[in-house]
Amino acid sequence: MDAVLNAEIRSETGKGAAHRLRQQGVLPAVLYGESQKHLSLNLRELQKLLSSQGSSQLVTLKVKEGRKKQEFPVLIKEIQYHPVKGHPLHVDLYQVSMEREVVVKIPIVLTGEEERENDGSIIDLQLYEVEVSCLPVNIPAKIDVDISGLTMNNSITLADVTPPSGVEFVTPLSETVVTAHAPRVEEVAEEAEAEGETESEATAEEPAEQQAE
Repeated sequence: MDAVLNAEIRSETGKGAAHRLRQQGVLPAVLYGESQKHLSLNLRELQKLLSSQGSSQLVTLKVKEGRKKQEFPVLIKEIQYHPVKGHPLHVDLYQVSMEREVVVKIPIVLTGEEERENDGSIIDLQLYEVEVSCLPVNIPAKIDVDISGLTMNNSITLADVTPPSGVEFVTPLSETVVTAHAPRVEEVAEEAEAEGETESEATAEEPAEQQAE
């Protein structure tokens, strides 16, 4: 596990205590599962982890309680965000067993778009993440979906995607992941209108250029 979070046990709980922690750049958190602990996290460390690893990856939680230090394999269960400013307000962590499968949501990433034949179709990603079941050590960072062979008016369903080794899809295989559809009438009309405006502007500029000559 490369992802690491450092935490300390906090004795104070409640809204007032949580507010004071946040003012110091510290984020209140709770660890659930086999162990239940009230924790404080470093806000910047958490934001850096979310930026680089996402919120679905296995994390080594290093907890300091006085001179005592413990490590727990955890998943980020839930993050509460400020409704206006958008920064994290509270984190729920869940201790997992390395021998038991977990169900997590993993983002879908399209690959092979540069190799696709340009047939004028519009690529429409319909499934942004997929639920998978696996052991914590096998949690993938992403699910790659190759669209290099996708042609107009065709789709790729989850049944067409091969999961990584040790990973099983929980989301129904019948779900459509991505579709290549023909441009809509409105899109074609907008493009034609834009081209017409460009031609009109060019025609209007010609007399002025001829007079300058």
